[in-house]
Amino acid sequence: MQIEFLMRHPLKSLLYVEWILFAVVMALEVSPRDGQMLEPKWLNIGIVVLLAVMGLRLPAGKLWVRILYTIAQIVPIFVAAAVGMRPVGLLFIIVVIRSYPIFDRKYRLWITGGIFALWLTTMSLYPYHQRGRTDRVNRDRPTITSTNPRSPATGNPPQVDRSEDSPQEARRERDGFRWGFVSLFGGILLSLQLLVDRILAEKQAKEELAIANQRIRSYALKAQENGSLQERNRIAREIHDSLGHSLTALNLHLEMAVKLSQVHPEKSREVLLEAKRLGSIALKDVRQSVSTLRSDPMHDRDLATAIQELADEFKLSNYIQPLCQIDLPPNLPPSVTITIYRLIQEALTNISKYAHATAVTIDIHTKAHAIELQITDNGRGFIPTNNATGFGLQGMRERVLSLQGEFELMSAPDRGCQIVASIPWSKD
Repeated sequence: MQIEFLMRHPLKSLLYVEWILFAVVMALEVSPRDGQMLEPKWLNIGIVVLLAVMGLRLPAGKLWVRILYTIAQIVPIFVAAAVGMRPVGLLFIIVVIRSYPIFDRKYRLWITGGIFALWLTTMSLYPYHQRGRTDRVNRDRPTITSTNPRSPATGNPPQVDRSEDSPQEARRERDGFRWGFVSLFGGILLSLQLLVDRILAEKQAKEELAIANQRIRSYALKAQENGSLQERNRIAREIHDSLGHSLTALNLHLEMAVKLSQVHPEKSREVLLEAKRLGSIALKDVRQSVSTLRSDPMHDRDLATAIQELADEFKLSNYIQPLCQIDLPPNLPPSVTITIYRLIQEALTNISKYAHATAVTIDIHTKAHAIELQITDNGRGFIPTNNATGFGLQGMRERVLSLQGEFELMSAPDRGCQIVASIPWSKD
């Protein structure tokens, strides 16, 4: 039960301070007073135990319940002050400490000010400290009397009895002690108020940060869904631009071949060969679109095998064998695996369409906390700023950034292109 209470307490550091104050109060109550024999005040001890038990469960309901709880703590403290308990101020500090987790800041200020006023009231109604201190001062202060008076004729001062000044000096000393003690108690309450406001502000900032992180994760999921929609739209545009163009050209060539078959057979044969080439291109576009739409593009293959198959398909259509240097760790997360696969797939597609390259290199190597991918070709290159809004390059960048990675593209006209991606990864 104690462990559960400790885990539920919103400010554990204040709970430790409260326990220390209870220990000090209990020690003062069971210790001897003014050199007398040890005589425990069982009523005072019972009040301390009652207040300690009341702190095992802090109210968190309506405002009036919390106010009644605070008043219920103050009543035993007044009783303790009436029967002569010494550390009443410490008990008031405990009440102030308990008010911090259950009241808002505006109410905490009122509670702190009210506790200070109540403490001043108890000091006025039951001035145990001042009364005891004054009695001790009057009892211990000696009476100063001159036993050898001198006459005015000889120039010596007359006899002076300073015992009458003792009550005035004791009163001044008592007032100085009282105001010093009041200043000390007020300073303690003010320091506690500022310290707790600082702690609660930091705690609230952490909670708001956690809420913000949760919202960011929610937004990330929505962005992922939007990204999937954008990916589908991109594929639709690719099908319209590439496959639609190829099929339209194929249809025109077939119509021309039919018309030329009787008049110019040789010319018709050339048109049919061109139509066959366009059909192959259309079939390739269809396969690529279907592969992109798959929920699992790996299709139960490991990443190295899938990359090699991409390289072989690239060779069939471009007559260039990409040089692959692959160093991959086992058991990569699916998100990392699919991202690497899509990057290579998109890069090879762009090289096939636009680069007119004669050499392509795919280099994957594993570092301590990241996997680095480099795809290089010696094609005609381009100016990266002129292609910043391309669907392919933008999609590659977004995939890497979604994994907290880094993406860099370096290219220039007639100098080829190099894509470098660093994707965080850990064995844990």
